[in-house]
Amino acid sequence: MTSPKTYLAKKAAKATLKHTIHGTTSKATRRPIRSVTLLTLGAAVGALVATVLARRGADRAATARHQEEQLERAAQEAASARHEQRRADLDDRTLTDRVKSEIFRPADAPKGDVVVDSEGGVVHLRGSVVSVAQRDQLVSAARAVDGVLRVEDLLHVRS
Repeated sequence: MTSPKTYLAKKAAKATLKHTIHGTTSKATRRPIRSVTLLTLGAAVGALVATVLARRGADRAATARHQEEQLERAAQEAASARHEQRRADLDDRTLTDRVKSEIFRPADAPKGDVVVDSEGGVVHLRGSVVSVAQRDQLVSAARAVDGVLRVEDLLHVRS
């Protein structure tokens, strides 16, 4: 029986002879990869990974900025629409106040019997008056106010 050391020594000698015949070097005589080469290879792979991740991050950041800009633009448009609606409401209220001021200026005006509303420049006169002449006077006074597009006469003459 051979000892393990002898067995390993014979096997190594046989492998060396085999590699010598074929022109290859054994594992023991191969040049190991130097640490500088490994360090350079690791740095190159790390730079490549960092570049790919940075591009993905930049793409995600750009997408997030784009979505944020769209949300901000939508919020501004909604605020603008609300402002325009308030402005239109305010314009209608202002027009109503102007018409009321004009038609109720005379002392004999039927202030409690006539309701004035406006929407989009169209003035609605509702209620009752004592005569056709008073109705015509109210309608013509309402038409004379600046900003009135049309007057809807819904006034009734009391008998």
